[in-house]
Amino acid sequence: MTRSFLAELRKLARRRPLAVTAALTVAFSVAAAFLVLASAADTVPSGPDGRGVTVASLAGAGGGTEVFRLAVSFVGPFVLVVFAGALAVEFSRGTVRTMLLRQPDRLRVLAGKVGALLAFASSALALGAVATWTAARLLAASQGVDAGAWASGAGLAAGLADLGAVVAWVAGYGLLGASAGVLLRSVPVALAVAIAWTGPLEHIVQDAWSPAGRLFPGLLLEAFVAGGTDEVTAGRALATAAAYTAVAAAAAAATFARRDVTA
Repeated sequence: MTRSFLAELRKLARRRPLAVTAALTVAFSVAAAFLVLASAADTVPSGPDGRGVTVASLAGAGGGTEVFRLAVSFVGPFVLVVFAGALAVEFSRGTVRTMLLRQPDRLRVLAGKVGALLAFASSALALGAVATWTAARLLAASQGVDAGAWASGAGLAAGLADLGAVVAWVAGYGLLGASAGVLLRSVPVALAVAIAWTGPLEHIVQDAWSPAGRLFPGLLLEAFVAGGTDEVTAGRALATAAAYTAVAAAAAAATFARRDVTA
């Protein structure tokens, strides 16, 4: 597992992927900080997703990282697609066979690869949290938000809690995406399923049937990282999404361990 982890991490940590990831993360963070601050209202908007931010909540100690936590709740499908593609492409290119020749223990190979992807994504999230907090701090005054409490000890504690929640969120999406990549083994099919399900399909169903917010994995992960919604609490959303993730990961692991690799 360690060799697979380090090999994958070495591939991800090349200069170009690092530069592109850092640039995209910072750009997203600055844009997200502006959009969230600009959309802050006096009361939380009503609706099935229950997502929104108020000027009062942003003025609290955790307001700076609340901006980041709310912003990332909208990009879950992107994370799912990245992980699904990263696993499915190994089958499409035939590189899975090469990896298994060097490390016959299939589950170690899979765990190392997914673990490296999660570690890389978590690092990007940490960078995003810092960049978002910095951008939001600079923009807060212009949007009428008092950010004086953001740099306090309570603000640091809230920031660490928010970062932990976002890491758990990306782990959920990442494992679901990786499972789809392993089970489907085709980049086009895996991406099509991932985009269709967590993009429009779940939200279309939710618009017509509000209980979908308590049942569908993508909506549950969105609800968790947003701190809960009118339909489901953050704790219940996390527990239910974790159950989905565990089942998907177990199915992918069993398939990867037993199914022949022919390409």
